[in-house]
Amino acid sequence: MPSTTTHNPTSSSTPTIPVLISGAGPVGLYEALLLTQLGIPVRIIDRDTAISPNSRALGLHARSLEIFQFTGTVDDFLERGQGITNLSYYMNARLVGSLPVIQATDHSMFSTGLFLEQAKTSEIFLERLKELGVFVEYGWELLDTKVVEGGPGEEEYVETTIRRALVGGNVVEGEDRVLGDIDMRSEQKDKEYETQVVRSKYLVACDGGRSTVRHKINVAFPGRTLPQKTLMWDGHCDCDIPLSGLTAVRGPNGKTMMVFPMSDGVVRIGVEDVDMVPGEDFEQTLRELTIEHFESVVAETAYPAKFKVKSTIWLTAFKTNERRAERYVHKNRIFLAGDAAHVHSPAGGQGLNTGLHDAHNLAWKLGYVLNGLAKPEFLLPTYEERGAMADRAIRLSSKLLTRRLAKGLWADLKAYLFFLVGPFIIKVFGSFLFAPEVAMLDVEYEKNNLNRPHKTQPEPKGDYKVGVRAKDGILLPFYSSSLATDAKEKNDPQPTLRLHSLFTGIARFHILVFASDALNTSGAKEISTLLDRHVSQWQSKYTYASTLQDGYADKDLFKVHVIAGPSSTASSSPAILEMSKRGVGKGKVFVDKAGQTHQKYGFAATKGLGGITVIRPDSHVGFRVHGVNEQAWKDVDEYFSTVLVAHSE
Repeated sequence: MPSTTTHNPTSSSTPTIPVLISGAGPVGLYEALLLTQLGIPVRIIDRDTAISPNSRALGLHARSLEIFQFTGTVDDFLERGQGITNLSYYMNARLVGSLPVIQATDHSMFSTGLFLEQAKTSEIFLERLKELGVFVEYGWELLDTKVVEGGPGEEEYVETTIRRALVGGNVVEGEDRVLGDIDMRSEQKDKEYETQVVRSKYLVACDGGRSTVRHKINVAFPGRTLPQKTLMWDGHCDCDIPLSGLTAVRGPNGKTMMVFPMSDGVVRIGVEDVDMVPGEDFEQTLRELTIEHFESVVAETAYPAKFKVKSTIWLTAFKTNERRAERYVHKNRIFLAGDAAHVHSPAGGQGLNTGLHDAHNLAWKLGYVLNGLAKPEFLLPTYEERGAMADRAIRLSSKLLTRRLAKGLWADLKAYLFFLVGPFIIKVFGSFLFAPEVAMLDVEYEKNNLNRPHKTQPEPKGDYKVGVRAKDGILLPFYSSSLATDAKEKNDPQPTLRLHSLFTGIARFHILVFASDALNTSGAKEISTLLDRHVSQWQSKYTYASTLQDGYADKDLFKVHVIAGPSSTASSSPAILEMSKRGVGKGKVFVDKAGQTHQKYGFAATKGLGGITVIRPDSHVGFRVHGVNEQAWKDVDEYFSTVLVAHSE
């Protein structure tokens, strides 16, 4: 594209920085926050001059709250968000039924997701970054980027050209109204800019579906554009149907409108309009979009209930694209994240959440590489595992959108029966997990350099294989039988805790030692000795030089948690009593009273060999081995020696 701009003659270059982040939406801000907590200096730029007040995403799922818990930010979200509890379904203005979105608390310590506007999610990250002395450089627009081979004795690096307008901003009038458009933005005429050439070791592109970075590194973005147009409105309204919670309304016109609660009594309504027609100028469609048109479409869908717009905050329309970048990693130096890597329907609220998980997956890997703990050519390509998660999100959102757009008697009947029978299912089974895929609790990665099956033991399938999300579970602090009896006589309840509450940290591997019955015998002393010896060796071989700010006073990268079977409380072994008094992460023993946590990880809680599971810093299973003997610990040691780089190497 030929330039139509003039530039300030005093353009400049900047010193090499570890990581440049392009795009300060929630994904870019979260990446900046994680890297800063990992002690990695970042520079984060954004083309806009401030956070957009218009929030395209609203929902945070249980899996996102889990990773916020691990990284120390979840309380801010719980305080400001609204719980996603029930989904109510109306047909022809009559309530068919209401179902809990998620109620099965054994799956996650978070029994519900949250409604929280994207702008407020960004504000939370901005506040945390400000506390750490990091600020977004607004108004800087990325023009070009490339990987440059270093000269003699010099590493290759990323060279990025950025600019900012000396007067005004970079946003072209009207462009923010086009959601789902993946074309390159046009430049503005008759503008003067300051330019800089930035050198960085790595670049993370969080610059949206129209990503300049993706275009500049020639990464294809294959997929499809759906023919539907969706109207999206935020504001206050009067309606005979209660719209205070998550609500789906199926109208006599065959359309379904979705209603989402926002802050201060504001609601969001999304409803499909007429399909796109061949040759339609979508820009013109947006220019001609009126409140009156939106109100008429929603009124027809809500009928015979009445609907009236009282005030409007935002009205727009978007096309739905389903696209995924052909690759996420460019020359092990440039990485695509969020909408720059994947776009799809908002159905199911997968987009923002998937992008946040991209950031979580990538940050610790960059931290390890920049601290010399991993070879870039070994670790960084594993970020490509996120591509499968984008494919998953696209399939799920497409399936949910197809259901919502389905028309006809059969489609209406299926929806009617589902919501009519659902409450009875809950009464019978006690709980009901609605769409576990939507909550993103079933995410898993395939085998790669990080997710390594055992070389000789049978490779487990399903929930027990490497790459799966680490399951949550209920544990008790260790109580000897005599202490438990005393507590029972005093009516003191034994305190429980969640396994996931132990997974604090961003850069830490968590080693779960499932001891089964081994602590009932002399095995307690053996496990304690093996644990201490191997962890001491790992801590001396693998150290993190940068400052860590992730919830621990130390910089130990290996946190060990011993999980005993239900019969272990009968033991009075000095070794198990000593382990029960240790600090969390230092081999402290907990009790799996019901044996369910052992079962979730594929180990027998009684009369079993036990096993060791290595949880990656992003809480996915990296390695597992049956047994807790010397050989099992050697196998874990081999895993770390394969994945990590020791000081002497």
